[in-house]
Amino acid sequence: MKKSFLWIALILAGLTLGACQGEKKNDKKGNTVITGTAENAQGKVLTAQVFKNRMPVVLDQDSLTGEEFLLKFDLDSSDLVYLQFKNERGSLPLLVEPGQTVKLHIPAQNIREAKILEGPQATKAFAELIAYLNQVDQEGKQLENEYRQAIGKQDQAKIKELQQRFAQLNKQRLEKLMSLAEKNTGNLTSAIILELLSREQDLDAQRAKTIYEKMSDKVKKSGYAQRAIASINRALVTAIGQKAPDFEAPTPDGKTLKMSDVLKKSKVLILDFWASWCRPCRRENPYVVEIYKKYHPKGLNILSISLDRPGQKDKWLQAIKDDHLDWYHVSNLQFWQDPVARQYGIQSIPATLILDKNGIIRAKNLRRDDLEAKVKELINEK
Repeated sequence: MKKSFLWIALILAGLTLGACQGEKKNDKKGNTVITGTAENAQGKVLTAQVFKNRMPVVLDQDSLTGEEFLLKFDLDSSDLVYLQFKNERGSLPLLVEPGQTVKLHIPAQNIREAKILEGPQATKAFAELIAYLNQVDQEGKQLENEYRQAIGKQDQAKIKELQQRFAQLNKQRLEKLMSLAEKNTGNLTSAIILELLSREQDLDAQRAKTIYEKMSDKVKKSGYAQRAIASINRALVTAIGQKAPDFEAPTPDGKTLKMSDVLKKSKVLILDFWASWCRPCRRENPYVVEIYKKYHPKGLNILSISLDRPGQKDKWLQAIKDDHLDWYHVSNLQFWQDPVARQYGIQSIPATLILDKNGIIRAKNLRRDDLEAKVKELINEK
């Protein structure tokens, strides 16, 4: 049930980093300014830093003697600048543009709750993104807590309800982020969002590419945009409506099986990416087994591609036996480096693609009732 929000940590992460001694306020130079007030911060050191090659670089710092602070530095292009009190956890990410001034008020309780009093549209747009990510992260954690309680009580009705609520939250999240990206194609916010979304199984790759094409040339040249479009182009290969690329991989008995050979025997083929170590995968297996038993005689086949680790073939085979997965199986036993998973752009599991008899991808990542409904629809399709 749980949908990974780990990517949020890329910009919400709390960092504890050192800094070098800064200049006096009156002597500071630079084309970019971050200023404002910080409650109860006397004696603290506020730093501004960026990441270069994944390493923190301090741009400036201010040793506060009162509530007012001033950070001044040079930027060549728009960038994420992280504000942090030295030796304290938690940081505030800001999208800062060269030659601009941002004015903030930092409350005493949490630097992440700082308010932007003045600043360019790009900074405000990014702040809206951060506020939304914080909100949806909290909602997701609440649902996850309720889900664990329902699992403990074996309350199947509550489990189903929470799965539906989580799916709805995720749908709303994806739509909100896409909308924010569409509104901000003139600044780096859109590129940052697309890079985040490009790692998701449920990405609408065609819509994402359309957003990329509307970006300004300056934004397109950013590292965020370049990484995003590379992932988007890979996702387009396996987008709904595309013909699934063929592949071959070793079976449990060491032979080689081609996907196209299984497709020839199928009216509907489910490509199921999973692993013996994946708990959400194992929880879904009983439901998939029931669907397979019901529709296999009518033309449904399943080809499972396992992302089990090197040297752990025994665990893969035992999971197949324990879960009664009586269909086609392949694995290169290469974990996340599995060539089939990489070919299909798989970022998380379980992941499924539902193919019609012509090998066209008709749906992706459906679960339980939704999966059965799509299989039934395609089985009856003329």
